[in-house]
Amino acid sequence: MDIEQLRLFLAIARLRVLSRAAMELDLSPATVSERLKALEVELGTRLFERQGRGVSPTPAGEAFRPYVERALDVLRQGEDAVQAATHGGVGSVTIAATVTTGAYLLGPALAEFQRAHPQVEVRVRSAHSWDSPGLLLDGLADLALISGPNTHLGLEVVAAFASPLILVAGRDHPAASATWTRFALAQQAWIMSFWGPAAGHFIESVRAGVSEAGPLQELSPVELVKGMLTGGTRISLLPALAARRELSTGELVALRLGDDVPRLPTWEITLLRRRNRPVSPAATALADVLLARLPDLSNAGLSTGTPPNTA
Repeated sequence: MDIEQLRLFLAIARLRVLSRAAMELDLSPATVSERLKALEVELGTRLFERQGRGVSPTPAGEAFRPYVERALDVLRQGEDAVQAATHGGVGSVTIAATVTTGAYLLGPALAEFQRAHPQVEVRVRSAHSWDSPGLLLDGLADLALISGPNTHLGLEVVAAFASPLILVAGRDHPAASATWTRFALAQQAWIMSFWGPAAGHFIESVRAGVSEAGPLQELSPVELVKGMLTGGTRISLLPALAARRELSTGELVALRLGDDVPRLPTWEITLLRRRNRPVSPAATALADVLLARLPDLSNAGLSTGTPPNTA
């Protein structure tokens, strides 16, 4: 067996759908099936069984998983040791991040890190907040930046940050300059993205008890949401730091909220790593830079001049 087969095994065990594993690993479904079959032939047993449209690990697959995780951990540590011995550096680090955290938080911090540590190879994996924990648990990432809190016992929080969220609409929205009541917000058509449970609870509380609440459209990434807002009549919660340019040019307008509107939530950002796993010098160094820079970066949107929530 080879390392790619092991990574494939972990992806299937985590995602439980062969097509999703193929997409994550940038392989064709046929290649995934062939490699899995070859691994099962080599081990002499089935590792997964069909379950509806997906698969689930067999008892043999469940027994095999912790050894695969341990093997990949050891191999990655070996790769880092080789890099350090060859180049005199501190190896490599992989971090998973959502598109928004990557663009507005990780990107600026990473530029600073690479200036201070040019010998470190940094790999960035773009992943949804709900996929990043699996990458950490599978040993495919050292750190992860997600929206929302940690919900996995096998992971530990390195740090948690909060960034302002604002309610915005396009400048051509007919009520963009109005003072919005809770009832008016409830009747409005929304674009909803995931910024942590607090954001979801806010939208639910605004719409609660309103029989003719407007439609909700779930959409990401944030750049697509902003494009939809500038050309339409929907509203959305967005991180203030992600809307700075559009607010300054007038393409987006921060909504003025009435006294009956619940206080706006914040965007919950969590930096995670796997619990009880040796931390490489490269991962430690990157985490230190993120701890130093993310508080300032996450509050950058406070200077946008947006109207306060008066609740």
